[in-house]
Amino acid sequence: MSASSEPIALLPGFQADRTLFLTTSGPVSGADFLARAAALSQSLPANAHLINLCNDRYLFALTFAAALMRGAISLFPPNRLAATCHEIAKDYPDALCVTDSPVEGLTLPTQQITAPPAMETPAMPFIEPTRQAFIAFSSGSTGQPRPQPKRWGDLVGCARAAARRFGFGPQHSIIATVPPQHMYGLELSILLPFTLGARVAAVRPFYPADIRAALTRSASPRLLVTTPVHLAACVESGLDWPAVEQVISATAPLSDELAQHVEAVFSTQVREIYGSTESGSIASRETCRDRLWHWYDSVRPHRDADGLSVSADFIHGRVALADVIEIHPDGRFLLLGRAADMIKVGGKRASLANLNAKLNAIEGVRDGVFIAPDPDGDPVGRLAVVAVAPGLDRESIIHGLAGHIDPVFYPRRILLVARLPRNEAGKLPREALLQLLRHQAGNSSDAH
Repeated sequence: MSASSEPIALLPGFQADRTLFLTTSGPVSGADFLARAAALSQSLPANAHLINLCNDRYLFALTFAAALMRGAISLFPPNRLAATCHEIAKDYPDALCVTDSPVEGLTLPTQQITAPPAMETPAMPFIEPTRQAFIAFSSGSTGQPRPQPKRWGDLVGCARAAARRFGFGPQHSIIATVPPQHMYGLELSILLPFTLGARVAAVRPFYPADIRAALTRSASPRLLVTTPVHLAACVESGLDWPAVEQVISATAPLSDELAQHVEAVFSTQVREIYGSTESGSIASRETCRDRLWHWYDSVRPHRDADGLSVSADFIHGRVALADVIEIHPDGRFLLLGRAADMIKVGGKRASLANLNAKLNAIEGVRDGVFIAPDPDGDPVGRLAVVAVAPGLDRESIIHGLAGHIDPVFYPRRILLVARLPRNEAGKLPREALLQLLRHQAGNSSDAH
């Protein structure tokens, strides 16, 4: 539960003249942002729920702030697919979609926005810490996206805990490759600027050259908020990179080897964040220096018959964790993988996360994943691998796994593809992998 019951400013780190967002048309100060958010709040219809689909981080933040000013609840879907929005709208029939670009197939009431002209800077709005600010939705990687209501005080408290852990301050420039609708992207590229007054780039770069350009346009010291997929592409690009103070990674495990390459290429320090949509970020580690994770201050783990849960000053109640965690005597912990990823073959147990780590450590494997097509049945002989591994074949991949995993876990099928079906946050929805296996079962690249 939030530590204080006092109302909290919409922009706790507000500095009127300091740049808050760096857009393609120039810098936006704190005062300008507040004025434009107030103007937008007056122009939006009086819907109780707004589905925020903005790609541009500045326009996303303006829409989020406008909703808070007007008392509406923002809905943040895990992707921009029309089908996902339609599914969410079944439970929120009054929802208005707000976007900065068209969404193919979307038939819901929609308003496309641009930054409105600024009016006179209003007084700073203050928000009750217990007020529901938005509803996030789980990624859907293991099933249907589920709503996760979030309170304003908890959001600000989590951002402040992350700032203390990483030493973030108003002097930093944030460049993020992750969408702002994702909990990780929201915390580090929206709530941190709101809370600290740090600058953030409005663009969401995808390709290495775009990431480099965004970093170059941003003032030092720079923070790169990203995923292992983007980091691997950056390392392989061969580009020269400007100085980056810290690289923050999340959404998928980051291998030690990749982390070491990133630190060398960017002359930086790599740190990983651990958390979930339900909890927000709650722990971190320095990947190249420590296998163990450190809880944020105020985070308290609780072990009971139902598993492990956590509480914190910025968490309402307790949140159950979906991962298998081994807590060490000093309070740090080892992350063993998701409970749902634990499989049993021939009487032996393994974590799919650990199998994936061994697969991706093979020289020549750029990206790969193990999958149990029938996790509820007997998976003997049914494990499959989908991998991006130019120049490799089934035999070379099995050879690379030999001596690193028990032979009982060798995949029966190995499907070689040009790219894995990762979503905007770098995650791999299970259904997308199963569909890939089904659709390409007869392909010559599919080895049995």
